[in-house]
Amino acid sequence: MYPSIWTRFPFCPLLKSSEKVAASSLHSTSHCLSSAEGWLLLNNPIEALGELQKIDPEDRSTSEYLETEWRVHADLEQWDLGLEVAQRLMEAYPENTSGYILRSYALRRAPKGSLEAAREALLEAAAKFPREPIIPYNLACYAAQEGHLKEARTFLRMALEIGDRKQLIRMARRDEDLKPLWEELKNS
Repeated sequence: MYPSIWTRFPFCPLLKSSEKVAASSLHSTSHCLSSAEGWLLLNNPIEALGELQKIDPEDRSTSEYLETEWRVHADLEQWDLGLEVAQRLMEAYPENTSGYILRSYALRRAPKGSLEAAREALLEAAAKFPREPIIPYNLACYAAQEGHLKEARTFLRMALEIGDRKQLIRMARRDEDLKPLWEELKNS
């Protein structure tokens, strides 16, 4: 095993022990988050959760950690836990859209949730983040699933006006939630 970099290069300033702990904690947190992401890409949320549990509790409040934890719960279909994580994300980072979007996604699927609950929560986010295209896009999905096609078209049009039109149309053409609009989207 190689000696520490600090003993191999004595001309480097030595870190205080508290700085060494902080540096190793940051590496460990970063490493565990990266590992968790990898496990999620391999469709193994249980191993991802194991990686997240290795992270020091003091480091579990970053947006990256919370978003990864939410994805684990989503992959495990633990929607109530996902909802709790989204709430924590919203409280800790109120100017970040992801907490609001993830909350609505979980509300739609939670045992006591519904499309209507998800829709109402996302309408709140639409007022707060009028330039975020995924919000009206998801509202279009909810409206289409409820059979409100006129409203779905309106929200989808809003998303296309503020977002990457080509990318959103490609997404919409494959999105099962927007299936009632697929025929119309063929000409877009």
